[in-house]
Amino acid sequence: MYEWPEEIKTKTISLLQFEYNEKKESSRQTNTNINFQPDSQSRTFAARVFGFSQSQVPIEDELSCYLNEIKTPQASPETDPFKWWHDNQQRLPTLYKIARKYLGIPATSVPSERLFSDAGNQISEERNRLKPSTVNELLFIKRNIKYINPFK
Repeated sequence: MYEWPEEIKTKTISLLQFEYNEKKESSRQTNTNINFQPDSQSRTFAARVFGFSQSQVPIEDELSCYLNEIKTPQASPETDPFKWWHDNQQRLPTLYKIARKYLGIPATSVPSERLFSDAGNQISEERNRLKPSTVNELLFIKRNIKYINPFK
């Protein structure tokens, strides 16, 4: 959100806050056994002072930690968002669930358009009696041929 207009930043943060609160409430209802008591065995400074390990963030502070540029620096444009969220999954578990929801959406409709185009190319006047399962298998092989070596 570095170069976003202020009104879009504000709206985005409020929408994220709303969805975060919904997820947090549902996770509280299902997972009431989370305990952030100080660990006497732990040797980390954060665990002795704040009562949790450095890899865990208390649920109440998760969103503010994510939005704080000092605690969570902005990733570089070259950073893979899937890897970043995987690496920070333990630290930001509720936001990780929200990120998974949105990172799974393709940015364009090109893959589905190509699939429909391929299906149209497979079913022609000469091949109009193909079973749906056969067309499905043909399209699967066409899309995955680069991963299959038939000459092994």
